[in-house]
Amino acid sequence: MLPALKTGLMLDDLPQRAVELKPDQLPPRMHETGNPLDSGSFSTVLHDLFFNRNPQDMTLMKNYGMLPWWTSDNLRLGLWRPVTAFTHWLDYRLFPDSPMLMHAHSIAWFAAIVFLLTIVYRKLMGTGWAAGLAALLFLLDGNTYFPVAFIANRGFILSLFFGLLCLYEHHQWRSAKSRSGRVLSALFLAFSLFANEGGASTFAFILAYALVLEPGSFRRRALTVLPSILIIVLWRTIYEALGFGLRNVGFYIDPAHEPLQFAREVIPRAMILLAGQLPFLSPDFLFAVNPSLQPKVTAFYCLSAVAVLVVLLPWVRRDKTAAFWFAVMVLAAIPAATVMPTGKNLGFVAVGAYGLIASFVAGLITRRLPESLIYRIPAWVACALLILMHVPGAIAGRVLAVNALAFASEGMTYFINVGNSRDAENKNVIVVNAPCSLLLAYAPSYKAYHHQPLPKTMRTLVPGCTSFDVQRIDDKTLVIQSQAPDIFSCDNLGPVHLAYAFRTFNLLGGSRCKKGDRYDLGGLTVEVLESDASDLPSRVAFRFNTSLDSPDFHWLRFDWRTFSYRPFEVPGIGQGVTLSGPR
Repeated sequence: MLPALKTGLMLDDLPQRAVELKPDQLPPRMHETGNPLDSGSFSTVLHDLFFNRNPQDMTLMKNYGMLPWWTSDNLRLGLWRPVTAFTHWLDYRLFPDSPMLMHAHSIAWFAAIVFLLTIVYRKLMGTGWAAGLAALLFLLDGNTYFPVAFIANRGFILSLFFGLLCLYEHHQWRSAKSRSGRVLSALFLAFSLFANEGGASTFAFILAYALVLEPGSFRRRALTVLPSILIIVLWRTIYEALGFGLRNVGFYIDPAHEPLQFAREVIPRAMILLAGQLPFLSPDFLFAVNPSLQPKVTAFYCLSAVAVLVVLLPWVRRDKTAAFWFAVMVLAAIPAATVMPTGKNLGFVAVGAYGLIASFVAGLITRRLPESLIYRIPAWVACALLILMHVPGAIAGRVLAVNALAFASEGMTYFINVGNSRDAENKNVIVVNAPCSLLLAYAPSYKAYHHQPLPKTMRTLVPGCTSFDVQRIDDKTLVIQSQAPDIFSCDNLGPVHLAYAFRTFNLLGGSRCKKGDRYDLGGLTVEVLESDASDLPSRVAFRFNTSLDSPDFHWLRFDWRTFSYRPFEVPGIGQGVTLSGPR
């Protein structure tokens, strides 16, 4: 994990820093971007660190341009993680100007996880080498690098840490009849939930224990699960009562409010997560796949996971410990499926997967698996492939992850750091065709971090993943027509391309737009002139309060040929220009 020390701050780290600092430590215009007025206070950090904004703040964000004009008015982005927020508050009290020490703090939590997980494996698998192998596989897992290297993702690391403590104390309660274990198990479950919503996967430990390891009747087993259910219900009730939650994001699905959508998505998403953990096929790769090919690639991921499971299941039926780890893996994938599948959310799934793999390898070597030659040949092949993928493959994946994250961080910084001019504070920055509008949302906090002045506004007119015809109707109005079915379309760029991922992110939080819909953004009015069959806009008018030739504007366009932002020359009245897409 040591390369993470050089990563610095990126993406969500930047707006979180703006919430951590007091107003006099930020640019004067920072509140106009939706940043809390009382930033830096302990209560604000605990309440607002993870993008909890009221409707007034959301309006400010849309008017400034941090959120694009097509963002749904029903968008709700409020995450409550007070345990994690407290650790970030400590960072900014102890070493506010040292991202390296913040990363070291996260690495320390990961080291604690590896130590604790090793103890848990030994408790449940015995002191033989299988427990050591399981812990080693987890340590090498390439999927753990990003959540540790990304400071803002520390909450998931914390939720896993407290989740493992919950499992340890639950085992102490059930195996040694420890009264303190019963209390501490419930307490650590609550800590896991208040560290990150992903802490709901801790319930996979408890439920799997009751299903597989707990002796006795169904009633007795159910009673051991009841305290955890009550804790989760209480947490969710408080969470909702305080106004936190996610709505209309697209990337996330809240099962309580979108049960039918979650029912449709949970199996394919869970299978993709299992494929990302067992045969080690990166779920993140799917973002860059051509949308027309995604059903086939998803099917390949699912079949790969099934193929591994078919080989493992005979051992699961024979060995109770293997059955427990199998249950943990599958049950943990269900809450993880509330988020679009990504490798950084596989921590709880990994705990079960590596316990299962290590148990399977030990059973194969000690000849406790079925003796049938028809089974043992594919079992040995699967064993060899799993070891190759999760030892040398994982080490290679870690090296790749380090370099990929460094490259991505540099690339994202380029997309974020736009709109610089000598008199930026007096300018309205207009990006006509930003390839990824989501990245521009980080521009104000990036500029604050680097002590750059904030422009008056920073607006995106349309996404830039296809070609557009831009026509000036009068002195104050531009009309932009997509050459594709809608403004969110992406050119056909072959099987895999970064632009496909950009398109996915551009649609996050968006609303359907019908012909005639208008959006008043204070100084700019957007009107949808035409939309396609899916209610996505295809022709849009942008009417500004002042002349497009005003020196108050700083116009930019994205040039795919040079992969850079260039000045945009506003056409004359009655004239137009074509902006080319990536193709």
